[in-house]
Amino acid sequence: MKLQVINKIKKRIKYYFRKNKQISLVFLCNRPAVWGSLKTVLESCVKDNHFNVTFIAMPSKKQLPEIVFNHDIYESEGAENFFKNLPCKVINGYDYERKTWFDIKKLKPNYIFYQRPYNATIPPQYNSKVTSSYAKILYVPYFTNFIGGCVFESCYNHDFFRHTYQIFIDSIYSKKELDRWFSTLRKKPETIVTGYPKYDNIDKLKDIDSDNWNFPKTKNVKRVIWTPRWCTDEGNCHFFDYKDKLLDFVEKSNDIDFIFRPHPQAFLEWNATGELPEVEAEKYKEKYNILPNAKIDTQKEYLTTFYSSDIMISDMSSVVAEYFLTGKPIIYCHKKDCFNDFSRALSEGFYWVHNWEELEKTINMLKCGNDPLKEKRQEIIEREFYLPKQGAGFTIKELIKRDFYG
Repeated sequence: MKLQVINKIKKRIKYYFRKNKQISLVFLCNRPAVWGSLKTVLESCVKDNHFNVTFIAMPSKKQLPEIVFNHDIYESEGAENFFKNLPCKVINGYDYERKTWFDIKKLKPNYIFYQRPYNATIPPQYNSKVTSSYAKILYVPYFTNFIGGCVFESCYNHDFFRHTYQIFIDSIYSKKELDRWFSTLRKKPETIVTGYPKYDNIDKLKDIDSDNWNFPKTKNVKRVIWTPRWCTDEGNCHFFDYKDKLLDFVEKSNDIDFIFRPHPQAFLEWNATGELPEVEAEKYKEKYNILPNAKIDTQKEYLTTFYSSDIMISDMSSVVAEYFLTGKPIIYCHKKDCFNDFSRALSEGFYWVHNWEELEKTINMLKCGNDPLKEKRQEIIEREFYLPKQGAGFTIKELIKRDFYG
């Protein structure tokens, strides 16, 4: 960010303070499925009369075969409907008929929270380089920092973050990695450990059931949720290895209630790469419609499903860390080592499998109630997770006030 831009923002903040103005805060979001990373931040700010909060619901560029994001076709993920009842002013950022975008600058924002940090998927006027000329860019990762290597780097691309003011993160692990990754930037974002808003109010979920399952909860049926990684070029996605075998197994198992929760980008990605074209994907989805004890989960919220389940099958998916806090067993389908320090520590509490025979054997073991790693997982939770008493959302809200008022 240029020095004159920083000075301009500082002058405006001092002016607002003298005039007893509220902090103008904007949330820019397109994906309901990952709203948990910002939910308690917004709720905390709305309750504080120092803030004037505006929420902008928007679509993003659809991933298309061959041309990927090199186009101007925007597709909604249901943000306009999902967020319309938030306790603040909600604006639809895109007019689908006129194909025009709302001018964020009209709100005179002091701060803008981006839900996802990808300039390639949004219009030029929403680019972080543009918006940082009149507001401070804030960010809370929409995923847990669980995967190392190139995955980490692509999720924190310099193109967006060279214009970011502050990043609020979950742990000291993340801070060390981010500070190292941003060390080459001339203007570095400030990284602050606040805990993760997705973990706020976790205790309230422990006894809540979900109507997302195929059957009511019984002792004789185990609820299994499957969350494979969506991107295959990293070498750690097991979806294509087990997708048919798992369905065959579930079909023969009347003591299993099975939910497949794909990443919102999964079927789009597999269609774009040609690994699972739309026609084949529809045939695969139809198999779930036929089975009485299997379902593809398309709901926006997933934590109640997590907490009311019995077992998770996954790989290097960032939701594994969120599931870990449930205390439930995790079957980890290993293909390639992409751990960072945090996920490697958690992996001590996983049941590792390398092929279908091991996966089937482990599911059958856990179905019978044999869970030898249960105490180990609880020990890891107490050791590895930072859960501030007042919540990460409240902590972040207070940091913004401190920054604004000096």
